[in-house]
Amino acid sequence: MNFNPSEEEINFVNDALRKFNDEKVGPDNHVLLNIVEYDENKNVIAGILGGTYWGWMHIDILWVDEKYRKQGLGAKLLEAAESEAKNRGCHSVHVDTMSWQAPEFYKKHGYKIIGELNDIPDGNKKFHLIKDL
Repeated sequence: MNFNPSEEEINFVNDALRKFNDEKVGPDNHVLLNIVEYDENKNVIAGILGGTYWGWMHIDILWVDEKYRKQGLGAKLLEAAESEAKNRGCHSVHVDTMSWQAPEFYKKHGYKIIGELNDIPDGNKKFHLIKDL
């Protein structure tokens, strides 16, 4: 076993899985969905990173600079991303978040917890959430 594969080997494995998936259910048509917000000096102060595929939007990261939190910026980004996902034909969205991050934020915006992992890290949880669009 090689615990440090080359980029070429990693791409080979990714391509092999993509081919297998395409044969089973068709292409996922994954398209990135990334939005950033700036302050008055054009510094990035927030962003949502994810994509759309197979009728779903996924959120990889939603981040707001600490001094801009609790001002509705996260909600604005989330709503913009969800709207774009609907425009792309998505019916649902999924995200995971840690217990110290934003589970309450997502629940406030209509997301439902569908699973959780305990002790990741010790004494904390990772939540998996979904929402119908």
